[in-house]
Amino acid sequence: MKTDLLIIGGGLAGLTAAYEVLKAEPGRRITILRPGAGSSPYVHGFNMPLNPQDSTELFIQDTEASGRGQGNAALVEELCRGSLELLPFFDELGLDFNREADGSYQQLRPLGASCPRVISIGNDAGGAILRKLLTVMEQHENVSVCTTLHALRLITEDGRVCGAHCFDTQSKRWMQIKAKAVILAAGGFCRIFPFSTNSADLGGDAMAMALGAGAELTDMEFVQFEPSAAVWPLAIAGKSVITTLFYEGAVLRNGKGERFMFRYSDKGECADKDVLSFAIASEIAAGRGTEHGGVAFDASGVGRERLEEAYSAYVKRYRAVGMDIAEQAMEIAPAAHTSLGGVYARPDCSTSVEGLFVCGETLGGLHGANRIGGNAGLETMVFGRRAGCSAAAYMDTLSGEPADCTDEIIDAAATVNIDALRAELTKIVGGALGVIREAGKLEQAKTELERMLEQIPESGCYAQQRLRNDTLTAYAVTLAALERKTSTGCHVRTDSAGEPEKYRVNICCENGRAVPRRAEI
Repeated sequence: MKTDLLIIGGGLAGLTAAYEVLKAEPGRRITILRPGAGSSPYVHGFNMPLNPQDSTELFIQDTEASGRGQGNAALVEELCRGSLELLPFFDELGLDFNREADGSYQQLRPLGASCPRVISIGNDAGGAILRKLLTVMEQHENVSVCTTLHALRLITEDGRVCGAHCFDTQSKRWMQIKAKAVILAAGGFCRIFPFSTNSADLGGDAMAMALGAGAELTDMEFVQFEPSAAVWPLAIAGKSVITTLFYEGAVLRNGKGERFMFRYSDKGECADKDVLSFAIASEIAAGRGTEHGGVAFDASGVGRERLEEAYSAYVKRYRAVGMDIAEQAMEIAPAAHTSLGGVYARPDCSTSVEGLFVCGETLGGLHGANRIGGNAGLETMVFGRRAGCSAAAYMDTLSGEPADCTDEIIDAAATVNIDALRAELTKIVGGALGVIREAGKLEQAKTELERMLEQIPESGCYAQQRLRNDTLTAYAVTLAALERKTSTGCHVRTDSAGEPEKYRVNICCENGRAVPRRAEI
């Protein structure tokens, strides 16, 4: 199969990129792989410096401070300055954001922000925009949205990315898609963790594919754990509760009923997410957790009226499992939520490999060591647009059809015990790469993952290739976590040596192996 542009990922980032390409050249053939929507349906809103007390400069300062100075400054500036460019884009799509009585945008204050900044559409900004963009795609005959094709390896020729090997989960066959350019917008890798807010379609594929094609990964040690993921009832385990509630009167209590956050930060519950996650994990580890292994998130102080008005999605979610959050505390714990690391790219979303562009959570280096709430959704839109524009400009420099490729994958049976190795991978990741890390466990994880990678070869078996991709990504996280020997933001090491230094850890592929190297910020 041949196409002009292959977009791997059909969430907000990928669909936004496609929208921009169609604006630049409506006749382009675009193939979008959408085996799932990733985290996009759960995006609550987007940061915008619209408050009278706010400014783009303050937004930049907050983002850099939240990232502990580790964020790529060029990406931070592109994000914050590009945020206001989205308003005309939202108008084009006919989106109706929440407004105050005077017509101004209704805004919530995320953790790490100096003032209210998140705008939303009901409690469903991500879902609302996805539906609009999918409708646009359906109106173009030259756009194919494939829901059964799952990309697992990129195709490279002469140092250029020119397609992907995909597995059709319906026909159970491999398919080769050749393209003039590829946009990797397949989300993050947090599903490799045993407890995660991410959907099942998110794993290590994007990072492994990029690394295999010769791109660099960056900041892989920085994994943001959502401090407030439900541990009970089981029907909603892993679903997160928005932390803007802490600015409105919600508090945390441990299993003894103690409000504990002021022992960890003078900001109490309004501390940044990395501090909250560390504090909650510490209380649980010390035996002060609640009945189901979490802490209590008490939103009763917010008041029923305000909860129904601004947080109705959460009220309904808990009501569906028999709980009234206006009166009953929720049990929550940290869960792997956002990959702050990812593929290293320039502000225009181009990578070190010709023909490969990245956007959304697959893009690494923006957030640094911690992320402000509301910036993840914004990232998908701002850099989705940049990736689309850059890919369109790149394709304009090419002529003719994508060449045929002799590199084929043949269907094969598994050569390893996939279930046993999958269980082993989950145990390694959960034991060594959680909220609190230490050298001994990381070294052991490195050794075990190297052994697993030797055991799991590249394969024509779909399940085995996915397992290898997840294992390679876990290995990259481990290498980066070992290389960063000081605690920085969401990377907490019990054996932290000295004050944090500012540098990037990049993971490169050398002689067929993933290796870490330090790079200047």
